[in-house]
Amino acid sequence: MTPPRYLRRGPLRAWLAPGVDLEHAIAADGDPDHLLTRPDCRLVKLQRKVVVGRVESAGAALWVKRYAVFAWRVALASLGRTSPAFRAWAGARLLAAHGFATPEPVAAIEFRRAGLLRRSFFITREVAGAVTADVRWQAILADPDARRRCAARRAFAGALGELFRRLHAAGLYHNDLKDVNVLVDGPPAAPHLVLLDLERVRALGRVGRRRRVKNLVQLARTLGRQATATDRARFLRAYLGGTGTRAERRAWAAVVARRARRKDRGRRRTPAPGAGPTVTCTIVCQDEEAHMVPCLESVAWCDEIVVVDGGSRDRTAALARRLTDRVLTNPWPGYRAQKQFALDAARGEWVLNLDADERISPELADEIRAALVHVPVQVAGFAIPRLVCYLGRWWYRGDWYPRRVVRLVRRAATRWGGTDPHERAEVRGRVVALHRPILHHSYADISDHLHSLNKLTAVAAEQPSLPRRVGVWRLVGEPAWRFVRAYLVRGGVREGFPGLFVAATGAFYVFLRWAKVRERRVREDAP
Repeated sequence: MTPPRYLRRGPLRAWLAPGVDLEHAIAADGDPDHLLTRPDCRLVKLQRKVVVGRVESAGAALWVKRYAVFAWRVALASLGRTSPAFRAWAGARLLAAHGFATPEPVAAIEFRRAGLLRRSFFITREVAGAVTADVRWQAILADPDARRRCAARRAFAGALGELFRRLHAAGLYHNDLKDVNVLVDGPPAAPHLVLLDLERVRALGRVGRRRRVKNLVQLARTLGRQATATDRARFLRAYLGGTGTRAERRAWAAVVARRARRKDRGRRRTPAPGAGPTVTCTIVCQDEEAHMVPCLESVAWCDEIVVVDGGSRDRTAALARRLTDRVLTNPWPGYRAQKQFALDAARGEWVLNLDADERISPELADEIRAALVHVPVQVAGFAIPRLVCYLGRWWYRGDWYPRRVVRLVRRAATRWGGTDPHERAEVRGRVVALHRPILHHSYADISDHLHSLNKLTAVAAEQPSLPRRVGVWRLVGEPAWRFVRAYLVRGGVREGFPGLFVAATGAFYVFLRWAKVRERRVREDAP
């Protein structure tokens, strides 16, 4: 592997593959967060520690992995160690030197201030046509041709066993060898395996039995759940290099099975597709062609998708019809009424409501399916946090997170209430909190934010339920408290200028709403 080109610019430090231009391939300022927060980025993992997404950039499909610094002890430890992104690059070089396949590295980028690591990114090119090992295994099991299916199972188990054998024989240890960290391409009869999660690779010289068993248990608890005893025997025969006796293979299998059972105690498994009650996703939209397709793709697992268009003048409805056959048109009656119209059109026992600029991550989809398998009869709704994407970052701080909203409800026990633009689902029953967030791509830029703020305050100010008297507290005290809460109490100050701007606009929203209410009252009272 050719040595990378090193670039340092202010807090940014980058290791680039030959021929890669930072500004052209990543962003003008070299910050990969701009890639991860694009509306067309497909996120497959979104956690506080790690974000992984696929995006098209400079004519190539890229995978971007972001490592966050989530605690002060981690930041302090970074003074004396390399970033996870650099360790991933080093892991790719180490594996390539021993003849193992990895995705082609494009860049390792980190941001430091005063030597403290703030965040880092590892970017690779997509392996064309490759899928994770669990997806390939499901495709093999679904093959209706018994002879072809048997040959593919034999080849796949043997290839995995050979990969693990070669890795351990070379003295290399991967700390998380589960199925989703192995890519598979090539024909079923001759699979080609590619390793992921490269920051977890270490050269130990000799991999001891404890670590070898750990790797086998990681695979057994993921891919091995649907493997037969014959599949496991084929894997172990390849792993032991053909030298192990039947007794040795049985001993290894018994140890791995025992450790896997111990790990699985008390763990909730993700239910199989089709388990649990039916779920309808309802999406209300108007002029949202930029968001429509990613939104619909994120809820493809639902049993039914109902899109209610308020009279779009762009291609919103046409794009929606490509992915669902239930696209209804209802001239915009207001936020609350439109969502009630969508709820009435749903057929599923449970209804998941989204706006077009929102997404359901794979992790939230798994959590929803697991929650609905054994949901108590007294539970009528689930409150889900929303994670906002704005100004090139995901907002875990400030007033925007977690801000849970009731979006998954029993259809027969729900009506939409509240006042525009702050409508809410009113359920007859208990509401339970979920933990994975809805992803909200809120505003395109600052101008769009301010335009939306002006429109929403105008709608809010027209609600007749608001008080007629607007005093100093509402015009000054309430906005001031909103700013202090978002900027100081809830950590917006740690986001730099974007945190200041978001806290200030939140305060301005409150001020502008009450100012418009006062203006309306004065106008109504005028002779």
